[in-house]
Amino acid sequence: MAHGAFGERLKREREMRGVGLEEISAATRISTRFLAALENERWHELPGGVFNRGFIRAVARYLGLDEEAIIAEYALVTHDAPKVAVWADSPARARAPFLAWILLGFMVLLAAGGWYAWKHYAPLWYAWRQPIPPAPSVTPAPLPPPAVASPAAAPEPEVLQLKIDAVKPTQIRVTADGVLKFEGKMEVNQSKRFEAKEKFEVSSENSSAVLLELNGQIMMFEEPPDAPGRMTLDRARLKKAQGGRH
Repeated sequence: MAHGAFGERLKREREMRGVGLEEISAATRISTRFLAALENERWHELPGGVFNRGFIRAVARYLGLDEEAIIAEYALVTHDAPKVAVWADSPARARAPFLAWILLGFMVLLAAGGWYAWKHYAPLWYAWRQPIPPAPSVTPAPLPPPAVASPAAAPEPEVLQLKIDAVKPTQIRVTADGVLKFEGKMEVNQSKRFEAKEKFEVSSENSSAVLLELNGQIMMFEEPPDAPGRMTLDRARLKKAQGGRH
């Protein structure tokens, strides 16, 4: 991909939808300075690594673009291949036997194949089993128009899942439902996961040193970069992030 093509595409997709940088910044909590740097491919002005991919994923989701395709284009331009996270709280995973990973991949492929077959062929099977009703002897009365069902509200998740990725060394403190889960230093490329029923309280001595994901949604500290950050993550904030642009 030619230099500038990635940024030009992001800008073109945004302008086609009539969306300004300020609107994306308000919805994703990403600074307009970082958004402008992405569109102009000024990579030296961005924090890099997992932060850049998180920014691009959030922008693509907001604009309704294919997130994985945009991430792949970014990796092709910057030669920035995603790194495998270091799980500080589960060191045994890194030593898992190679055979176990092969078995896991086979199970995932088997499950995906079963789901695909059920989705595409189950309706045909039910249609084949359904008996043909006899022809009515009298002309049936016209049926009233079907009622339009109102869209069901999206169910709330049973638990809140928080993932923290560190791009710089920093002190982190995490409480889940008022219970302290972690307090200490995270190193570069370390990742941690937590669960809560109602809410998290997260604080970092450097707001731009970590990337937060709540049930798959990118969350950003509201404090300026490199300043201490503190945030409450609950169902209301998750619902607001999932709402997107109306």
